[in-house]
Amino acid sequence: MKWDKKETIKLKNLYRNGIPIQRISDRLNRSPGAIEGKLRLLGIKRNRFVPRLKLPSKITPAVARIHAHICGDGNLFQYKEKDCYGYLGCYKSNSHRYRYGIGYTNINQKLIREFMDDIKSTFIIKPLYYSNYVKVKSKDVWILLKDLGAGKSRDWFISQKIMRTSREIKKNWIRAFFDDEACFNAGGRIRVRSVNRKGLTQLMKMVREFVPCHITPNKGYYPDSSIYLNINKNDAEKYFSKIGSLRYKNNKSNEAD
Repeated sequence: MKWDKKETIKLKNLYRNGIPIQRISDRLNRSPGAIEGKLRLLGIKRNRFVPRLKLPSKITPAVARIHAHICGDGNLFQYKEKDCYGYLGCYKSNSHRYRYGIGYTNINQKLIREFMDDIKSTFIIKPLYYSNYVKVKSKDVWILLKDLGAGKSRDWFISQKIMRTSREIKKNWIRAFFDDEACFNAGGRIRVRSVNRKGLTQLMKMVREFVPCHITPNKGYYPDSSIYLNINKNDAEKYFSKIGSLRYKNNKSNEAD
């Protein structure tokens, strides 16, 4: 059925006033597909209500902490789902799309709150919160963190953009990762266990700018394929004074706040 001039004007006015296409369809007694097609022929730009997202132009302490948390107790995820949402869902068949995002898990609410605050201030988006788990669905955020080195336990690395930056940013990366992964034992020693020798060796280089540390074993792995970054008890106080911790009160306690 052809569109007459009066109906076309009404369509323009309804759409430009922000009326959803499904409601326009009901008022004009046209299918959503017909409404879509007519808007396309008229050259009217679709209204896209996309959450506002800002990507940082440089590495900041917040970006460093987010990246460190993803390398520690976080993850990058991607999955395939059916693309059958919205008012045109009934017209689609065998259509799929890929979703991307990041997740972070921690029982320590101080670290959860810091991670969520960093996400909000850095990307201007609100993360999804499920008790001890935080999730952000965004391909742009996924790409940014992956380019900086985030990945699986055996694959993550620290980008040169972070390795060659200021001491303040390095300190924030170290502190966030240690709060996720380190064990501050009763004897005062600090240990970080990992199966990723490359990533832990990069971390060791950054830590040595603040406090002495070493990796054991020097060659090979323990039976569980892990290695350890160690800070001796005599240097633990220096770690807390120069780098700090949200999770631990002092170097003589292995209990989180």
